Amino acid sequence: MVLWTLLSPSAGCGDSTQTTGGGGHGGASGGGPQGGGSTCMQLGQDCSGEPCCDGMNCGDNSVCVNEGCFAEADPCAEAADCCSLNCQDDGTCGAFVCKLEGDACVGDADCCTMNCSTAGTCDAPGCGNGGDACSDTSPCCSGNTCNNGACQPDGNCATLGDPCATGADCCSATCVDEAGADCNGGANCACGTNPDCKASGESCDNDGQCCNGLCDQPNGAPGICYELGACNVAGEPCSPEGVSGGSCCSAACLDPTGSGNPKCQYLGGCRIQDELCKSDSECCSGLCEEVGVTQDGRIVKRCGNNGSCLPIGEVCFQGASANCCPNGGGSFGCKPTSTGIDRCYGGEGNCTLPGDPCETTDECCKDPYPDINCEVPANGDQTVCCLDDGHDCAFGDVCCCGVCAPDTNGALVCCPGGQSCVPSGGSCTADSDCCQGCCDDSTGTCTTSTSICGTCTGAMLGELCTDTNACCNNVNMGGPVDCVLGGEFFTCQLQ
Repeated sequence: MVLWTLLSPSAGCGDSTQTTGGGGHGGASGGGPQGGGSTCMQLGQDCSGEPCCDGMNCGDNSVCVNEGCFAEADPCAEAADCCSLNCQDDGTCGAFVCKLEGDACVGDADCCTMNCSTAGTCDAPGCGNGGDACSDTSPCCSGNTCNNGACQPDGNCATLGDPCATGADCCSATCVDEAGADCNGGANCACGTNPDCKASGESCDNDGQCCNGLCDQPNGAPGICYELGACNVAGEPCSPEGVSGGSCCSAACLDPTGSGNPKCQYLGGCRIQDELCKSDSECCSGLCEEVGVTQDGRIVKRCGNNGSCLPIGEVCFQGASANCCPNGGGSFGCKPTSTGIDRCYGGEGNCTLPGDPCETTDECCKDPYPDINCEVPANGDQTVCCLDDGHDCAFGDVCCCGVCAPDTNGALVCCPGGQSCVPSGGSCTADSDCCQGCCDDSTGTCTTSTSICGTCTGAMLGELCTDTNACCNNVNMGGPVDCVLGGEFFTCQLQ
């Protein structure tokens, strides 16, 4: 089986992280009975190091919650009723939100600063965040650099506790005000924790807690979620939903499970530049290069740039000069895919690209597709240039069957084994590969688990759709995903 992540993230293509208690009450059992003098943690206390006492589970935010606690939107009378420990003023459970300095707390996990004092209030971190004074004896927190006596955030986003105006400013995609509510341009706002996973620079105890799947622990737990920099890889929080520009490496920011916490998505097929990788064969560029080493000694690899032009499968921008290969080709070969994101298809300027209508095979781009044919694709009614089952591919839009997935040797081919879609348990690279359910990014296999895929029964990103077959996340046909005609077919596309 080919694994399609460097390290398993906590989020799948549908995010596998769910509020404890599922969609209602009766949460999964965890921290078993304690007795005989064993240490156990009480309600709301940090359970990352010790188990919870009888009648409680260790929740997704690493704090003890009651067994049978209620999920978001369920009615509640007090905080202890909710798995998030957040009973809102309207009498319903809300999402977990971290508390700001001065707020009451029972454990470090309650606080945005990850520092609950012995007095039971959230205290300042033991280091400086964005804007805080700093010196040789008063260092900045991870994710910040001391510059002219003040901490400044590294990279493209602010880390936990840094000032922010909207979620788009923060690595966690979560910006909260002093009351812990979502902030949208208001004053006195700071980056908070993401309810589903921990962003770069946040404290962690294991790889599974980090959105990028990499908890750097040079001295054992706790560690820090490794800071990759550049664009956000698949699984990391993003804001706003839709085509995210430079926020996500893939430009695709989506919440396929409806959790309310959008994540960067894989586009399917080969991995684009800057996504995490393990081998050259996973990358559209054919280059999986070392970009760093964690403090605990692990090599970090991302798909690199392997030339002066963009190879087949890379995200591109129409109109750019010398964009897609071959060199000097201008914007030819850069066109929208079934997901709505533009990718390079290759080919010279005097031939018909895969997916475009044709009359004869001689019209189709033979370089780099020597085996391409002009034929009617699956579910089509007119001839287009495309590749038959079993041929090497970069992504599904070049295949007659619409699916580009790993074969038994891990190579990307059109509809491996001649199957029109990937059955449950088979290797996949995108939700649209799967016959049912979605693609679990942590294992690279198709699954029908609602805890990973969510409960939407409509079409997923890149899948065929009709007006009556609504797309997941289409928000009443108004985006960020809509059923749009792209080429010959209507597919669910990011807007």
